[in-house]
Amino acid sequence: MKKLLMMCAAAFLLSACAGMNKNTVNYQMSKYDSAKYYVVAGEGMSKNEAAQNALTNMQREMVQNAPAAADQGVVPDLLANAEVEKVWRDADVSAKHYYALAVLPRERARKVLAPLLDQTDAKLAGLSAQFASPAQPLADLKVAFKMQPLVSRRSALDDMYQFLDAGQQAYEAERFSAYKDVLKEKMAAVLVAVEVEGVESEVMVTYVIDALNQMGLGVADTANGSEAVLVKIITDVDGYDSQKVQGLVWCSSGASVSLVDVARGATFSRFNVHERAGTSRAADSQRKSMQSVGEQAAKQITARLEAYLKTK
Repeated sequence: MKKLLMMCAAAFLLSACAGMNKNTVNYQMSKYDSAKYYVVAGEGMSKNEAAQNALTNMQREMVQNAPAAADQGVVPDLLANAEVEKVWRDADVSAKHYYALAVLPRERARKVLAPLLDQTDAKLAGLSAQFASPAQPLADLKVAFKMQPLVSRRSALDDMYQFLDAGQQAYEAERFSAYKDVLKEKMAAVLVAVEVEGVESEVMVTYVIDALNQMGLGVADTANGSEAVLVKIITDVDGYDSQKVQGLVWCSSGASVSLVDVARGATFSRFNVHERAGTSRAADSQRKSMQSVGEQAAKQITARLEAYLKTK
């Protein structure tokens, strides 16, 4: 009885294997060790079309998963190391529908990306060595500005490296973390104080401080002598009823902005921004117009401040 059961089980397994469709994409992809190969499928009405679509799909996946790396120009080099190793037609389909697999050995991808990552780290190391000792915030800031695009490039390349790595591991994470930390430290060491006078000053200061934080600079709560730069803003607001639309209340808001080098006691930039908004409520009109002024002022402040600090 036991022998009969074993024979039946063996017959069942043979029947299952005989019915397996070895032309499926999943089956063909399963023949590659995912730890060693990055495999992407494509299809088309001809062998060439299927092969090209497989490479196109591989490129699309790289760009979607590491978009910043695509801007660094590494995708063509990676694709140059990929090959279309399998093209076939599903025998169960009467129409000539083809499938293809684009295969990129992960070790080849590493050999493309690792030297670029090492080169960027070497440049970051060279710049880090230029920081003054003891620290001099404004002098160090010039070096930090040179590091910023390199840190962005390094981060972008690492995104692609992690995407193509079988274990999704970062490249020399501790080394890169040290460069990011010192950059953050040097940027934050340069303090900027913000003084705002006038109506709705809190609305204005929120936009300005957010912009300065995005730059990475430190922001002092008040001007107390520790700041390197002072942003002085004077706001004005004028509200009035619409002459054409009953119930519509307009509000015109403006700001006069001055950027001051505290150590030199000199104003190095000055500008004005204005905006108006109309709603059914005076408070809403005032808020909306001041928000728009805040956004405009913040953009100009960061652009003018960065230009000055890079050349100071």
